[in-house]
Amino acid sequence: MGGPEMQIFDPQGIGVAALCGFILSLPVSMFMAFWMSAVRRRAAVVVGAFIGAFIGFLIILGWAGTLIYDTILPGANPASVFFGSLFFDSVLGLVGGILSDLFIARLTRREYRRPSALQEAEGHS
Repeated sequence: MGGPEMQIFDPQGIGVAALCGFILSLPVSMFMAFWMSAVRRRAAVVVGAFIGAFIGFLIILGWAGTLIYDTILPGANPASVFFGSLFFDSVLGLVGGILSDLFIARLTRREYRRPSALQEAEGHS
């Protein structure tokens, strides 16, 4: 294994496969994060999903590709990197969206708190 390289697109096609998997994972993770969101600022949840998927892309590219070392992971081929990136980026995008949803709901707790039974009884009488 060689030293640090910082090469994104390698001649074997690992970088292109990871990029294609990342691009195809974006609609899945962003839609799921938008659909599951309970906050009013859903754009922030979509941005969180994008950041999570991008972190997944960098992890896959650093692990299997030539982002860190000048040789690819032994046994890695573009098909396995594509499907691994597709699923891993989708999952991390969804996790990023859920975490940003929880963070925003915690910051604006008063808007998302359910009224208690005592408050409902006082309001209806």
